[in-house]
Amino acid sequence: MIKKHICFVVMALFGLGGCQTHSTDQTPFIMITKSLGTKQCSEVNANDQLQQLKHELEQANIKVFAAEIGMDQMMHITLCGAEDGKMVVFKVKSNVLNEAEKMGYQLKVADE
Repeated sequence: MIKKHICFVVMALFGLGGCQTHSTDQTPFIMITKSLGTKQCSEVNANDQLQQLKHELEQANIKVFAAEIGMDQMMHITLCGAEDGKMVVFKVKSNVLNEAEKMGYQLKVADE
């Protein structure tokens, strides 16, 4: 009985694999980053800034596929008014890197 269920599951998975659609656009994705420039103890909302920067990219015809707030992984002194290390991370297609760099973004280096 168990073998019958396993066989059914395997057949179902192979069947679903044939239903995938393949895009003709094979441009790989990259992650780009930019410092938010926010400060510790600041009332500035990082999420609002994320949305504003995403909108600016889209106005420049750069489609954003994912967006998040990250940290620059640097040590920062704990002091009101000092940088907090927050940055935006956007997932975009690799063919827009030059345009993004002109807007102050950098290619995100893989975490080690």
